[in-house]
Amino acid sequence: MPTSRRTVSVRERTAGSTAPDPSARLTKRILEVATNLFLGAGYGATSIDTIVAKSRVSKRVFYAHFGSKADLFAAVVIRLAELNFPTLDKAPVPTAPIEQQLEQIAVELLRITGKPESVALDRMVTAEVGRFPELSRILYDFAGSRTLGAVCKILDEAVARGEIAPIDTQFASQHFLQATVLGPRRFIVLGLEDARMTPKKLERLRRGVRLFLDGARSTPVARPAPRRPSRP
Repeated sequence: MPTSRRTVSVRERTAGSTAPDPSARLTKRILEVATNLFLGAGYGATSIDTIVAKSRVSKRVFYAHFGSKADLFAAVVIRLAELNFPTLDKAPVPTAPIEQQLEQIAVELLRITGKPESVALDRMVTAEVGRFPELSRILYDFAGSRTLGAVCKILDEAVARGEIAPIDTQFASQHFLQATVLGPRRFIVLGLEDARMTPKKLERLRRGVRLFLDGARSTPVARPAPRRPSRP
């Protein structure tokens, strides 16, 4: 799904929100207030009047910075995505065994995406995805595509070294992330588990990595040719 023009304009506006000029400071203040309100009460229950009052600005100033509450919401999501889904700080050591590399990247991704701010962002966007479908694409751009690329690189190098069989590494990376990161993270988002990496969770993750590698190391089995019917 292509990013909407509205979202692009919001990205451009928020990109300079850390600059020292007065206009940028007002933008930053409104964004920070709106972030707390949207995360706490949700989009529908947060009014422009409340945002304006808590930001200590007039409506005229608000509309000079954001065209609507919807534009402000999109800007908040972009800002949170930029803050909470950075590039991977702890890249796996390329010379380490592939099992260790995959375990390390999965643990790091669970650490990043299990932070309270990341979980709150996921919940907020999920609640409003029907109203703002383009926001899911924003989250994928910041989180999904980056993590998928990192896992693909590990698998591509493992294929080149002959550690695993030649496979579709993008397809395999998607399955790896579902099993080791996205599945466990879903329990965190739903409030069924906390984000701490306990010994039990680490062992479960390692079992997932080993199971994935057992399949990736296997050579595809050729199907036997169909038998010709015997002549009577």
